[in-house]
Amino acid sequence: MKIIRFFKSKTFWANLIIAVILMALLSWGISAALDAYTRHGENIKVPELKRLSYTEAQKTLEELELVALILDSAEFNPDFPRGSVLGQYPEPGSLVKEGREIRLTLNPLKPRKIALPELIEKTKRRAVYDIQSKGLKVGELEYVPYIGKDVVVDVKVKDRSVKAGDKFDKGTVIDLVLGQGLGDTRIKVPYLRWLSLEEAEAKLLTYSLNLGAVTYDEEISDSATVLVYRQYPAPTLKPSINPGQQIDIWLTNDYTKIPNDSLLFLSNEIPDSLNASLPDTTDA
Repeated sequence: MKIIRFFKSKTFWANLIIAVILMALLSWGISAALDAYTRHGENIKVPELKRLSYTEAQKTLEELELVALILDSAEFNPDFPRGSVLGQYPEPGSLVKEGREIRLTLNPLKPRKIALPELIEKTKRRAVYDIQSKGLKVGELEYVPYIGKDVVVDVKVKDRSVKAGDKFDKGTVIDLVLGQGLGDTRIKVPYLRWLSLEEAEAKLLTYSLNLGAVTYDEEISDSATVLVYRQYPAPTLKPSINPGQQIDIWLTNDYTKIPNDSLLFLSNEIPDSLNASLPDTTDA
């Protein structure tokens, strides 16, 4: 009977309530401590770090309790500041936990010098391949009297002759002096309309011709979409000009200006009307 009276007493119920409250507080405290220790359910959004210097990127990550790790230095990119972040992993916007390593690829402080390959006595095609595969650019083609047609006679950078092994920055323009072969060599003028500037340059190179003046329409809405709509000299079906000659082009993104005349090249001659439609730049 004493036990029953005890369970009915105010003392028992007071002690029971206090015990329940203490157990709840203890459980909450343990859970909160674990959450604080493990950051349970909390993610950190990876910030955009590209173009920042390494010091700036490291500081940004430290403020978010993340760790910067240099993964590698890539090929020099002139479009990014020297020593800046070129790439990162995980990507910006990714959700990660505290302490996660963010791997960074940096732009070198100095462009890597590239050794000029041996080009003398090589064919134009082989020389162009060797130059471009090294990250250099092909510039002007100059033709001189020499028995070997399209054979490299000299190599120049800014009008100065250079030799194999000389080192240059990536993207340096390399001019080639080529043999014109025996006799008076003539070549066709290629059809350049509907080509982009890059495509026109590449096609002229295969024809041993140089890009001359490049004129853009006054009203260009997007320079990335411009195409050739005029050229001088006009395209021909028969050999008519010497190798190394310059071809001027006009660019537009108003495609209604581009004549749809490619079918004319199925005939044996280009009508005079086609040449008459092009501006006369002989005295330019």
